This record gives sequence, C-alpha cells and structure tokens, in this order.
Amino acid sequence: MRKVILTLVTFALGAAFAVFFLNGKNAAQGQAQPAAASGFSAVPGAIGSQDVTGPYDVVKGWPKDISTLPGNEKWTYGAGEGVFAESPNRVYMLFRGELPKMDPPKAALLPQLGPSISFPVAGFWRDATTASLPGVGGTDQDTKKWLTAWEGKDDQLGIKGPPFRKLGVDANWENCLVIADADGNIIETWKQWDKLMRRPHSVYISPYDMEKNVWVVDDNM
Repeated sequence: MRKVILTLVTFALGAAFAVFFLNGKNAAQGQAQPAAASGFSAVPGAIGSQDVTGPYDVVKGWPKDISTLPGNEKWTYGAGEGVFAESPNRVYMLFRGELPKMDPPKAALLPQLGPSISFPVAGFWRDATTASLPGVGGTDQDTKKWLTAWEGKDDQLGIKGPPFRKLGVDANWENCLVIADADGNIIETWKQWDKLMRRPHSVYISPYDMEKNVWVVDDNM
C-alpha cells in the first residue's frame, strides 16, 4: 500500500511539473517578440547616442534653393548648421546667412603654383564654412564687432587693412531660419529673427512642449 501511495504521489508531482513547464513554455511562445527594426544603432530600433535621427535617405533636389524665392535670385544657402523635423511636412533648417549664387568655375591648370595643380580641386571650389558669416564666433571677441574679422579689419585680432569682404556682396545675413515641406518647397522664412543671431548652430523643439516653442542655439558668446 505504501508503494502505491508513493507511486501516486510521484506521478502527481511529475504531472504537475509537466503541466507547469508546458504552460510556461506555451506562455513564452505566445508572447509577441519585438521585431528587429532596420537601423544602425547599437540596439535595433532604438535611437540614442549619436543616432539622433535614425536612418535616412538623401533626396536629390531637397530642399529647393533659397534662390527660388522671388527677389532672392542672386543668393544661395550659406553654411548649413542644423535641421529639425517637427513633422515630415514641416522641417526647420538653420543657415549662417547666404552666399552669392554663381556657377562653378571651369577647371584650369595653375602652373605658377606647381606642377599638376588645378582648380577646382576634386570638384570643390567654395568652402561655405569659411565663406559664410561671421567667420569667427565662439571666442572672446566683442559681439558688437562680429562682422569685423570676416571683413578683415579687426584691430583686436591684429588684422588691419582694407576690407577683404563686404556685407551684401560676398555674403548676406538673411534667411538664417527657413522651413520646408516634404517636397522641398520653402513655406516660411523667419527673417524677423536674423538680427538676433550671430553664429546659430542648432534648432530644436522640445517634444514635451505643447506650445512648440522653437529654440535656436547660438555659440557666439
């Protein structure tokens, strides 16, 4: 009788363990597993660290040039500093003013400088970073004189002589903040804030701000 009781107890424990194990296995199998998202972040589907935007594709001709605006035919974008997409159809773009719109020069050899030297080099003929205003910025320079170093007449920096560049000719301080839609059309220009900027570097809208205030970070002083 004792053997029968022990056998029945052993069988009952085994059956209970089997039911628990199978139920647990079925539950685990029934849970929805997160699909691996395409991307280049360390954790698939996650955005963090340097992966601020996630994967993207370059679209040729987007955005349309600032020269397409009526009355602005002679100017193109200056150095690009920041982009923020409030939505796919409303993208903020931040620039350091504008540069003259011109066709690239024809390739030419420069034997006076050395053998086999030509210009443009590798197709590049203008550096927007150095050509755009204000040239210098995040130093101890007087913000009231933010144009002087770019023009070439800053006594504090030891630069003297006639201006090398002229505002309105070699660069223009307008259309620093531009908004484009998904097709690249320029839908807004915030020229009213140009006078407050010196060296704007990034533009953001907090995802927690219901009023959607636009923040522009400027590193000049």
